[in-house]
Amino acid sequence: MKVVVEPHNPAWIVEFSNVKAALEIILKDVPPLSIEHVGSTSVPGLPAKPILDIDIIVTPETLASTRQALVQAGYFDCGEMNVPGRFAFRQPGFGQNDAAFGEQGKAPGEMRRNTYAVIEGCVALRNHLDIKRTLLSDEGLRDEYGQVKMALAAKEWANIGEYVTSKNEILWKILERAGWSGEDLDEVKKANT
Repeated sequence: MKVVVEPHNPAWIVEFSNVKAALEIILKDVPPLSIEHVGSTSVPGLPAKPILDIDIIVTPETLASTRQALVQAGYFDCGEMNVPGRFAFRQPGFGQNDAAFGEQGKAPGEMRRNTYAVIEGCVALRNHLDIKRTLLSDEGLRDEYGQVKMALAAKEWANIGEYVTSKNEILWKILERAGWSGEDLDEVKKANT
């Protein structure tokens, strides 16, 4: 399989704003701490798979009601998927095995997305936010990561997991630059290898 990686598109930021507004309505009775655009589509200048990554930041006390509200709105709850504190959801119209690889959504022009309910302070959330923060502030590292992604997109992969695993070294470098300790990185490495 090929992984589609495109130059950054400013429309991705607009699409996130639209999805965020819809999520705020869905979650009005269980307001999250915040809804964050994470992943490569959130970093101007960085090539990315045209897939939104969205973190809905919740407390442990609001996690269950958040999950219930998303399911009632048509999202498919995939659970933690071996990432403690991060609960993955497929957007309405897609099931557990319909991972987002970059293909368009069911509606014309709709982007695929990975939506996560993440518990504040968990390692997965720190990972997402620190990678974004570091790439926004370090142009050289952002360019290096973009080059890695473009080179990987030129290859054939047996599955999306192989592509994701092939990015580990550069992602660990980004987290080191973000100030992560060896112990912190070990936890991420354990979850991603």
